[in-house]
Amino acid sequence: MKKKAKFLIAWGIFCVLLLLASSWYAVTFNDSRLVVPMDFERYTFQLKDLPMILSIFLTCIYGITLFVTLISNICKKTRQTERTHQTRSLNPKLGYLGFLGLLGFSGFWTYSIDGSVFPFTFFLFFGFFGFYYEGKMSGTFMDERFLENAAKANLKASNITLSIIFLAFLILCQRKLFGSLEYTLIAVIITLSIAFALRIFLSEYLLYRYDHDEQAGESED
Repeated sequence: MKKKAKFLIAWGIFCVLLLLASSWYAVTFNDSRLVVPMDFERYTFQLKDLPMILSIFLTCIYGITLFVTLISNICKKTRQTERTHQTRSLNPKLGYLGFLGLLGFSGFWTYSIDGSVFPFTFFLFFGFFGFYYEGKMSGTFMDERFLENAAKANLKASNITLSIIFLAFLILCQRKLFGSLEYTLIAVIITLSIAFALRIFLSEYLLYRYDHDEQAGESED
């Protein structure tokens, strides 16, 4: 698990660096092909396009691999949790995956180039910082008190998230952001991505805090 996590983090960093390097190469030596908007109906392959094509291909493969790995691990750990009645075992260092949320800022770059807004959804990865607190509680026996704390943490995290979404939509629905529907759409995507990331993070953080506060109170008594 540790090796796989380190590999995924290293691969993600490599993809970002490769995209930046290939974009610089395309702008400097290849007339910005595949960086600025192009008419792909008339596109013809050139050897100088290979670095950009390769970096885009590897990044797409990374995204698919990360998604499949996360879903597979969640299913596996869920079955293990149901069988042992203990929280799944995670390395707190997996919380570093939350830095993948910084990829969301690439949306400002892609939007200025070809109008693409999908990268803004990467802000959702900030929720992975919650893995740090989940890792801190690895192997905890899920007794009645723990389940109550989990329910309370999930409820509070959901209420905070829904409040943020409600206020954001209330504000954004008043008028076009900066007079543009596109800017309004971008604001909605960013708001939803960050709100769901906050939901994921808070549910783990609050559970950790509730559980440890109760343990500290019992030890003082």
